[in-house]
Amino acid sequence: MVPSLLILLILALIFRQAALALLAATVLVSIGVARLWQRWALQRLEYRRALSHLRAFPGDEVVLTITVTNRKLLPLAQLHIFDAIPSGVTVIDAPVIFSGSRQSSLIRRSTGLRWYERVIWRYRLRCDRRGTFRFGPAQAQSGDPFGLFRTDTTFAADASLLVYPRLLSLADLGLPARDPLGLMRASALLRDPLRVVGVRDYTPSDPLKDVHWAATARTGTLQTRVYEPTTSHVLALVLDLDTFEFYFQGIDPDLVEHLISVTATLAQHSISAGHAVGLYVNGAPVEDEHLVRLPPGRSPHQLAQIMETLARLTAYSVLPGARLLRLMTPELHPGATIVLIGAVASDPIRAALLRLRELGFRVVWLFCGDRPPPAIPGVQTHWTPRRIEEPDAISVSYTPGG
Repeated sequence: MVPSLLILLILALIFRQAALALLAATVLVSIGVARLWQRWALQRLEYRRALSHLRAFPGDEVVLTITVTNRKLLPLAQLHIFDAIPSGVTVIDAPVIFSGSRQSSLIRRSTGLRWYERVIWRYRLRCDRRGTFRFGPAQAQSGDPFGLFRTDTTFAADASLLVYPRLLSLADLGLPARDPLGLMRASALLRDPLRVVGVRDYTPSDPLKDVHWAATARTGTLQTRVYEPTTSHVLALVLDLDTFEFYFQGIDPDLVEHLISVTATLAQHSISAGHAVGLYVNGAPVEDEHLVRLPPGRSPHQLAQIMETLARLTAYSVLPGARLLRLMTPELHPGATIVLIGAVASDPIRAALLRLRELGFRVVWLFCGDRPPPAIPGVQTHWTPRRIEEPDAISVSYTPGG
């Protein structure tokens, strides 16, 4: 087009056609201005997202604030924004369009910006499910005022929202509110493995894991740690993400979410009761290759760490639950309470629970399968089907052989 206009301009000048020459020159100048405008349109354009809350629970509402600032003298006649909203979060007060991916939908906005002008858009979002959600990227499109040329750019994701697991009531789980795991029926005076108050001479009845090797080296005789007496308990919550006995059977996503919610509920209640709580899972959080292994603790940050870990947890297990129970045993002191939350009652799981009981641990099995679990001598068992909202759902608590 430009070469043709140049030829036309030259011919108009040769044949002294002033009107035609003026028209060709005007069009050429307009094209040049449009090309420069298109080149600089999205330069120094600032795009920011901000969330009213960075942590939420399913059903909560948060406000997403989008700020677009034109930090230059050149105005934008028209600006189109397409911003990705992750699935699992619903925009309440604005329409969205399909993005072509199951992972996100798009918010579309159009506006014009004068020099050094800023626009702010706010959206109400509803958190639909547990997870970690990143907002973006956003694509911006603009061009010249004549509509001749277009340019676009992409703004990376700069905001994330963490949605914790849904917390259930103990009544929904069929557990008593005061003592859901029956801990009060255990010995009232325990030793706290998290607090060492001294050492003493070793006796044959002391476990080797209690030997204080540094003190032994100094004194030349075996020394054993002395722990502070306490009435609180040490709980290891073990989450088995398997929903079927064999991997080729796949997974049940709804059941996985129920298992995670049950684990979060027990963690919240137990830490509020003053117990030291740890978390062990046969799966890994998003963007993490390591299994979840949080040692028991009762610090103010322990519950937040457990809830954040559960929120980021993927729905896939990477090793059998029975193997996880074997791997975590050396990290716990005898007398600790191991609570297994799972939905698979395989022979290896039952054998692992029985072995833990024989090693001196107090074992609680919170079973979330569709059928009651088999009895295991000495293991306190609670059956909590996942469809706890249905009137005909039942919950049974019993302790066979103990």
